[in-house]
Amino acid sequence: MADRTLRRRCERILTGLGLPDAIDVRDLCDVLAERQGRPIHLIAEHLPAMSPCGLAVRTERFDAIFYEAGTSRLHQDHIIRHELGHLICGHLTAPVLDAEASRLLLPDLDPSLVRAVLGRTNYSEVEEKEAELIASLLLRRSVLAGAGHAPHDDAGTSPVLGRLHHTLIDPGRG
Repeated sequence: MADRTLRRRCERILTGLGLPDAIDVRDLCDVLAERQGRPIHLIAEHLPAMSPCGLAVRTERFDAIFYEAGTSRLHQDHIIRHELGHLICGHLTAPVLDAEASRLLLPDLDPSLVRAVLGRTNYSEVEEKEAELIASLLLRRSVLAGAGHAPHDDAGTSPVLGRLHHTLIDPGRG
């Protein structure tokens, strides 16, 4: 899928959700949880070396997003947005987390509850790009909302906002 086509698809997905321009990623999780009728639990963990820095787990009753505890808040927020991207786009993977992996990664979670695990290493390249683009678009909305601009507004006269606008919003324009 071409990058432009993927970007338009992700923009349509987010527009269809009608999300507010939430500044805080935790507020965004609350809104999405309310809309889907199932809680989203955010869990900071020191994840094993060589593992993804984020992981989304879907159970029968709730979704859980595990993210790296030993990194900056900005990086944590990006990881959470990326994992939300997988949930928003409905990416499901196989195989389902087996009992041994569940005990290692999720010792407090009954393996029988786990329906699907969404980990970066299990996705296709397109699904990874899609989740990453959703994360970037959500971040763009937050940055612009915090700066007092609607997502579609011009970046104004601020050089910093102009660079952000060029990088995050209209990278193809010169």
